[in-house]
Amino acid sequence: MRPFLLCVAAIGLFAQDQTELSHALSSSRQRIDHIDDQIVKLLNERAAVVRDVGVVKTRFHAPAGAPGREEQVLQRVSNQARAPLSPEAVRKIYQTVLAEMTAMEDQEMHSGAK
Repeated sequence: MRPFLLCVAAIGLFAQDQTELSHALSSSRQRIDHIDDQIVKLLNERAAVVRDVGVVKTRFHAPAGAPGREEQVLQRVSNQARAPLSPEAVRKIYQTVLAEMTAMEDQEMHSGAK
């Protein structure tokens, strides 16, 4: 019976700690959510411009991907990195952004979407 009571007490303390932790993090999490909302809004804005670029590329029979341009973007954004983000971290994040944007552009160029 004694081990059971110790286990119940430990679970109660853990639950209390988790509640206090959640409360302590609440403000920061709300700030992060707001920043995430802004990032998604900007990604959608960027995607709209990429869509326009795809229309131009379709007219000129150019491919969606442009490795030279992609490297320029990667270099430019990684040079803007400031602590706590390293240039390598920013580069990796943008490699993913560029890959997804290029895939979207390629799909739209080949589907005839506007």
